[in-house]
Amino acid sequence: MEKFLFSKVPVWLVIVLGLLAFLAAIVFGNIAIHTYKGGTRAGAIGDVVLTISNIPDLAKRATNADTYLRISPDPFPGKDGFGFSYEAGTRTEAGFLLLSRYDGDDQRSYVEFWDLNAQEMVHRWAPPIDEINAISALRTEEVNIAVDKNVRRMLIRHPFVTSEGDILIKSRTPLTRVNACNEIVWLNDDALFHHSLETDLDGNYWTASRIEPTQVQWVDKRRFIDDAITRVSSDGEITLQLSVAQILIDNGLERYVYGRANYTNNPIHLNDVQPVLADGRFWKKDDLFLSLRSHSLIMLYRPETNKILWYKNVPWAHQHDVDILDDHRISIFDNGMIKTGAGHIVPEHSTIQIYNFETDMVSVPWDEALAALEFQTASEGLHRIRSNGNLFAEEQNRGRILELDATGAQVWEYVNRAQNGEVYRVGWSRFLEPEEGAGIKAALEDSKCG
Repeated sequence: MEKFLFSKVPVWLVIVLGLLAFLAAIVFGNIAIHTYKGGTRAGAIGDVVLTISNIPDLAKRATNADTYLRISPDPFPGKDGFGFSYEAGTRTEAGFLLLSRYDGDDQRSYVEFWDLNAQEMVHRWAPPIDEINAISALRTEEVNIAVDKNVRRMLIRHPFVTSEGDILIKSRTPLTRVNACNEIVWLNDDALFHHSLETDLDGNYWTASRIEPTQVQWVDKRRFIDDAITRVSSDGEITLQLSVAQILIDNGLERYVYGRANYTNNPIHLNDVQPVLADGRFWKKDDLFLSLRSHSLIMLYRPETNKILWYKNVPWAHQHDVDILDDHRISIFDNGMIKTGAGHIVPEHSTIQIYNFETDMVSVPWDEALAALEFQTASEGLHRIRSNGNLFAEEQNRGRILELDATGAQVWEYVNRAQNGEVYRVGWSRFLEPEEGAGIKAALEDSKCG
């Protein structure tokens, strides 16, 4: 072996081998690029080459999937769990919290139902995530659900709880209904579902999904993220799926699809589909408010006519979550994020903006209070302005949820700290008013799960 390793090699052979390696690298790169763009001329060889070229990215994703869930450095030293400004049992109007969180000790996501008056957990779901992934036939270019969304890596986003005590869950995964005993009721893996989940008066669920492969013209057919408005029936069937990119094109807004400077495969980034439940002065029942992060764009859309009725992309920046307040106002969770050479940052703080259609004016009633709390989340996050005027808001990137009253005083706060001392992310938790949660609490307390 030593003789072989240290034997003399002719210079011409080194040069030839070097040239061959150089040519092979060029061919390998061209095949990878061709296949990446959706080309099929290389056949199965192209798929193999693309897989090999993606190994560094896969390794990075494997690392990021774990480190993403843990928040470092510690944003809230000394704070752990709930902190209430009132005694238990003294606030009948306190409501309920459907808490979605990653547990760093158990290394999995839980969904918990909390009575904020009693200050106690009523029920906890531990959905069978690996079982869901095992029976799902979903195949998507975006994620490998068995690897990226297994029980150790999935953060459940914006779960919805039914009157029976079942929950609907997803996180760039299939959409699944799970009962109080963590048994699968139904599963829809016809698409990859992501971000918000809302309901209308007819019992339908509205969320975002991906259309794969995309039918949009002049885009990378394999890599373009074709976000879609999606309506799912109460029994888990997709009854409507509309490409947001195609809606923009149909309404003469191609600039938001193809780019004004550089092309991108993620020009939409739909993160909220908010159904209108009652007629207002500027909208009708069954219209939809949409939040498109990539262009900091809020839209009012009428599916019945395929018309965008209104859109605006200032003064919020990379916002998440739009809610309807009354017949002429909406509220927006403004992340306040900007993209820099150093990455995505929030230079000041995230805040809640209220837009008035009647006056075309924006107000920020909790701005000073949120600034004092250094409230910021570059991505994700959601809010709800309660019927009593209080603000419920989630700081997803830093693992904190809070409620402020109309003056900005803190009513309660939750920090998702594990027993190991680390803070972990929360996953778009949901606030319920007393009248919304009382029946659910009773159903959960009556559930028999062995």
